[in-house]
Amino acid sequence: MKAIILAAGKATRLQPLTKDTPQSLLKIGNKTILEMQLSILNKCGIDDVVVVTGYLSDKIEDFAKGRKIKIRFNPFYSVSGILMSLWVAKEELRDGFIMLYSDILFEESIVKLLLNDKHDICLAIKKDCLREEAEKVCEKNNFITKIGKIDVDKPNAEFVGIAKLSKNGANLFIQEIEEIARKNLNAQFIDGIQAVIDNEIRISACDIRKAKFIDIDFEEDLQKAKNIFYNEV
Repeated sequence: MKAIILAAGKATRLQPLTKDTPQSLLKIGNKTILEMQLSILNKCGIDDVVVVTGYLSDKIEDFAKGRKIKIRFNPFYSVSGILMSLWVAKEELRDGFIMLYSDILFEESIVKLLLNDKHDICLAIKKDCLREEAEKVCEKNNFITKIGKIDVDKPNAEFVGIAKLSKNGANLFIQEIEEIARKNLNAQFIDGIQAVIDNEIRISACDIRKAKFIDIDFEEDLQKAKNIFYNEV
């Protein structure tokens, strides 16, 4: 299966570290976040990787030279949300894919959990974990009934930034992002997922339970990530 890494954003909360370095190339010890993600994916048997870039794309393009990585540039990155990055790469999505945000580190068991799920669309969630900056989820009987950043009533989980879409799921999702892109450049991945839910398509929720992950939003998260993951990849 193919992996799509969304790495177009400016990561303003990490400035000044991201003034001249894209977030995905910040280092955890002597390895970049992107290197660590690629290592984890490789351990899961995934070496077909597309990175969607925007801000400081040339730096990621230089990193990709000599590696088995495709680059797809989102020319709208400065005025659009994450969903537009997927729209730009839509031809890469059609056979199914694993999607991940470029600012997360995670155990390989999370990816394997998603790969083993038989549903067309499956999101990795952490139940009873509701960080203020997280994308909130209402989960019931292992399915997602609502997902959003702020407009979710009584959420009981958070989306950890990794999802799997089968070939069928990917094409259902592409139909939604085609419609959303016409109306809202600022739409996020979770907006596309909510649109799928609104069309009565079931979205599986894979609870990662005690598997480790970290969302690197702030400078102190880099040290936390090093403490958790650096010796494991």
